Amino acid sequence: MALLGFGTIPSGAVGTELQVATRRAIMPAVVVQLGKSTPTLSAMLASAEPVVGGVSPITFPVQGTRMVSGAWADYSGAFSSPQVLTGLFNAEYNLKAFVVGIPYYLFEGMVQQDAEIVPILWARMNDAGNYVSDQLATSLWAATSANTALQIFSINDLIATTNPTQGNVGNLDATANTWWQANSSTMTAITGSTTVSRTNTVAAISWAQAKAGGEPPSCGIAGMGFWAALAADAIGAESYLVDKEGTYADAADGATVAFPALNVAGVPIYADVYASNNTSLWMPNFNYTQFKIHQDASFAVAGPESLLPQFQLGYIMAFFVLLEATVSKRSANGIVTSFTGNYTI
Repeated sequence: MALLGFGTIPSGAVGTELQVATRRAIMPAVVVQLGKSTPTLSAMLASAEPVVGGVSPITFPVQGTRMVSGAWADYSGAFSSPQVLTGLFNAEYNLKAFVVGIPYYLFEGMVQQDAEIVPILWARMNDAGNYVSDQLATSLWAATSANTALQIFSINDLIATTNPTQGNVGNLDATANTWWQANSSTMTAITGSTTVSRTNTVAAISWAQAKAGGEPPSCGIAGMGFWAALAADAIGAESYLVDKEGTYADAADGATVAFPALNVAGVPIYADVYASNNTSLWMPNFNYTQFKIHQDASFAVAGPESLLPQFQLGYIMAFFVLLEATVSKRSANGIVTSFTGNYTI
């Protein structure tokens, strides 16, 4: 119904008559109000790999200890007899399932036939994809041990020194196998300072790289408040050079201020609205931390199936995915906590 008595539309009987006799202009699209941006989920999906079925469909052979030994030799060249040392283990994961039911009733189609603005089934299908993404992002950022045995491991489960209560990560006990632990530290222990700043972020990245054996993290991920405080410290150091043609950057629109990724020591720092706090910096390595998705259930649709056996005119479909958040080298990931000075956003 049009709003009467606002703008050029009169109120009273005149407005009602005009409303009855006039077709309204309606935008033929649904503007979704529930979307959120999450670089973590995007990165996990970008690095995802397919797997096939089985009781334990995801198995990483990992080496946790040395398999040989040696010693310095003298002039004689003599050395100790070799020993068989156990160093290989299996990190195993089971896939988790998420299912969304999508109904479509016969009379919905008949009402919309030749009169639809937006097909309601199209809107439901679109929302199913958005809903699954939101649920995955939410579960991916759950607190340590918050997810159940039916849910995926969260970033806080994978980048931790402890075992989550839903089951050991990769079915390996991190307490008994200390090499199967991610790296965790407080900012105070690294520099003695806790302020969110470029220098402390560089120190955190250097610490994570050193603990990972020299391999840098793929990126740093922080909450919006952390990222904004870091950006405020970085923006003041930005400088732009005007070239002979008078432009400030290669981009057609000129220089970009307050960029979406803060480049610190060659590592991009991203803000994630799902991040569980604003006092930590997560530094994952997506070469080892990624989604594994079943090749036959990679955001697939089953159906439509008739609802007639339920004495109902209509159909139902199921949108589903089988996946798990996995890590094959926990020590390549790091987290630094106890930052202060973050913005309240």
